Amino acid sequence: MESAISRQWYQLYENNPKIQAFAVAKEGEIVWQTENWNLLEDIKSIILAPETAAGKVSANGVKYKRTKSAQDYYIGTAGSDEGHLLIVKINDSSWAIAWAESSAVPELTIIDLTKTAIHLKGNL
Repeated sequence: MESAISRQWYQLYENNPKIQAFAVAKEGEIVWQTENWNLLEDIKSIILAPETAAGKVSANGVKYKRTKSAQDYYIGTAGSDEGHLLIVKINDSSWAIAWAESSAVPELTIIDLTKTAIHLKGNL
């Protein structure tokens, strides 16, 4: 499973280098994350954000304000050049989570993350 996630991360980054961090959660736990990110303490609230349309969510010490969401995805943006938090449902128990730099267009970046989630669906 880990190598499948790693491959998808490398492909995601290659397609969109503005995505600087990536994680996968399964059943409320982080199963894989890039070394430059730590979502272990925040994962419970992160994966609830799409379902509850949370106005704000914290990840790795940064607060993100919801800009757009539905039951299966969430886009949050932080101020002060702190980037975007993107969350996409992989399957009933798994989520792909990414951080993109502030110059990224989150509505386009979520498309890249959605493609990654589709590829991961058979591996989780």
